[in-house]
Amino acid sequence: MRRSRGGAAFYVETLLLVLFLLASLTVLVQILGAAKRTSREARELSTAVSIAQNAAELFAASGSREDFAALLGAEKTARGTLRAAYDVQGGWTEDETQGAYVLEAVLDETPRQAGEMRTAHFVVTAADGDTVLYELDTQKYIGG
Repeated sequence: MRRSRGGAAFYVETLLLVLFLLASLTVLVQILGAAKRTSREARELSTAVSIAQNAAELFAASGSREDFAALLGAEKTARGTLRAAYDVQGGWTEDETQGAYVLEAVLDETPRQAGEMRTAHFVVTAADGDTVLYELDTQKYIGG
């Protein structure tokens, strides 16, 4: 009789340990999944910031809207904005279907008394176009 009690206790203890192990593994998998998702989002944001900053530097270096479009490698859209596609690493790509990111630049020129104020609004989105990853505004004054 003692033998069956000891055997039953062993099975109950083993079952409890297995349940604890499964619960621990479930929590660990959820933590690792969240870490991977956070890492992907951070990488996307970092790339989007880099794309927008590079575009702002090109805007500052350009002399005109046409120069900026040529430096950026962008095409003019029907709405009058400039649009360029970038790959996963943030490098410019000619084919927008191959791009992972899309940069859209809205340029504005405001005449001033002694020159001109040029502003640019950059929006970096994921290739699907629905997710805005980063926005950046910059200005440049051209003396007259």
